[in-house]
Amino acid sequence: MNKMPLILLIFICSFIILPGIAQNKTSLDSLNERFERTAGREKLETLLELSKEYWNIDPVEGIKLAKHALGTAQTLESEEEIVKAMYYLGTAYYIDNQLDNSLDYLLQAHQFAQTHNYDTNTANISRQLAIVYFESGKLDRMYTYTIQALDIYNSGKDELGIARCQNLLGLYYKGVNEYEKAIEYFESSLNLGKKIEKTSLVGSILNDVGSMYAEMGDTIKAIQIYNEAVPYHKSNGRNFKSGTFELTLADLYVQNGKLQKASLHLKQGFDIASDLNSKRLLRDYYRILADYEIKKNNKSNALIAYQKLQAYVDSVSLGQLNNKIEELDSRHAISISNQENQRLRDKNQTQELKITQQYIVGLLIFIVLLIAIFILTIRYRNNLKDNELLYLKNSLVNQHQEELIDAMKRIKISEDKLRLANDTKDKMFSLIAHDLRGAIGNISNGLRMYLGEEDLNLSEEDKEEFLQALFHSSDSAYELLENLLFWAKNQALTLTANKQMVDASSIINSNIGLLGDLAKIKSINLFTSINPNVEVFVDWNMINTVLRNLISNAIKFTNKDGSVEIKSEIGQYFVKISVIDNGIGMLPEQIENIYDGKTTDGTAAEKGTGLGLTLCRDFLIKNHGKMLVTSKVDHGSTFAFIIPRRPMNDEKYSELVEKEPLTFLVNN
Repeated sequence: MNKMPLILLIFICSFIILPGIAQNKTSLDSLNERFERTAGREKLETLLELSKEYWNIDPVEGIKLAKHALGTAQTLESEEEIVKAMYYLGTAYYIDNQLDNSLDYLLQAHQFAQTHNYDTNTANISRQLAIVYFESGKLDRMYTYTIQALDIYNSGKDELGIARCQNLLGLYYKGVNEYEKAIEYFESSLNLGKKIEKTSLVGSILNDVGSMYAEMGDTIKAIQIYNEAVPYHKSNGRNFKSGTFELTLADLYVQNGKLQKASLHLKQGFDIASDLNSKRLLRDYYRILADYEIKKNNKSNALIAYQKLQAYVDSVSLGQLNNKIEELDSRHAISISNQENQRLRDKNQTQELKITQQYIVGLLIFIVLLIAIFILTIRYRNNLKDNELLYLKNSLVNQHQEELIDAMKRIKISEDKLRLANDTKDKMFSLIAHDLRGAIGNISNGLRMYLGEEDLNLSEEDKEEFLQALFHSSDSAYELLENLLFWAKNQALTLTANKQMVDASSIINSNIGLLGDLAKIKSINLFTSINPNVEVFVDWNMINTVLRNLISNAIKFTNKDGSVEIKSEIGQYFVKISVIDNGIGMLPEQIENIYDGKTTDGTAAEKGTGLGLTLCRDFLIKNHGKMLVTSKVDHGSTFAFIIPRRPMNDEKYSELVEKEPLTFLVNN
């Protein structure tokens, strides 16, 4: 294998720090000049950039500037800059080898960023947390935060972020001794870094790869990788990364027994560490120097190096650091839990307010709809007459006798249709007025008697019957209003089916919960025999209304201590839902006329509206469904309907519905 002579490698490494020095100074001068002439938010942004610029050249100054930026951001109440300042402060603490302080600020920043949905900041902070946890030996947590950052970078197609996370995954798998996976991620990261021409990242990745091969004992391969890394470090300048490169290469030569070459790189690394006053670099320098002196058999010098190393070892011991990390993680988890609980409380309050608003809006819509029906009916009738009269006048003027006769016929037909529609409307509103007046009058008079008459003596049994009667009246009025609203929308052709895949059992369970108390009042056993998790393609609200009407009718026409069963059956194309009662049943002629609007009192004198089954039929038609009815007097009734399991058009529905085994069909 052809290798660059080591003396040439040493020569090149001695100059990799030179090109960036002037550039760093120029950048700092520019930022300092901008900081002096700006104010407010722009000054804060400049302060943050200055802090970041000092990360790799003077982390202590970076910490100082980040603290200044955090205070300024809090004063300006600039939330995103608060997050960024905490992130910068945590990163600067990491570079200065203060891992506990770094973790504290990074966890705070992470929680703040997630709360405010700052995705980019969340990804960057998660990546830095992964680095700190790697340095602390917490590989599981490192992996968790790396994956979180990678997911965000992938969604935003951030290639630089993706490359950095792939490098972290390489470090993770190196840490768990899965070297093949580590190499795979390092290569992916390296290729992406070269593609986006991020030389500093490529150099850093090559450092990690070389370190892995050295750890594996393949010194020759490690040196080869470091040779490849040299040109990428030329542009880094005299910073933390170049210092790390020099010391890592020195460590490699110490392990390989090439002490003269190791000495040169140790000196380069020490110069950079001293210039930056970097505790992390000085710590690594004295650790490698101790190994170097041991290799030279200079035990006294090795002891001196080891003693100096202790001054730069993190002031928090490994055990204390682990305890501190656990404490910070626990505090972070509790904070997140408290925040989630508060969010849920706020959500519940908002939901309650929304329900109240929906109720009020629904009532207003109902009132407006009634008024609109009256106005539109009158306008329609007037416009129709005006149009027909105008057409008749034009026909007479043009003396077209045949057209005149046709016009007269059309007028007659229109008048007949209008008269029929008007009669239907009058009959419907007469029924509504009568039923509403009766139900609300019963409630009003009953409550007046119950609350206003002190000498009204009723036994407990009489009171219960009295209150049940009031309940039936209010329930009847509610059912009338609800069915009337759906009927009015349907007649005005404004109610369309919003079909989607829904769980059939959710519709059944919703109505069991809603109508359970009504069944208990009559001591009726309301139970189900359903197949769980069966999906159907329908409008949930329409089918919910159909099932509610059928269950209400079953309870209404079932005697006390009776039973009502809700059953579901799965066919190849449809699901059949049946409401089976053992109530009073119906005659065949009653079944034939169940959609004519006639009402029948329930077993406890409950009143009906005549709208329910008509509404059920119309809603089933809109959802490609059919009503199925069987009944026998004194034995009960079964009201069932089928609804499709998958989307289908009218033609497909007509074809498939004939293939399912159906009973008595009354959908027309």
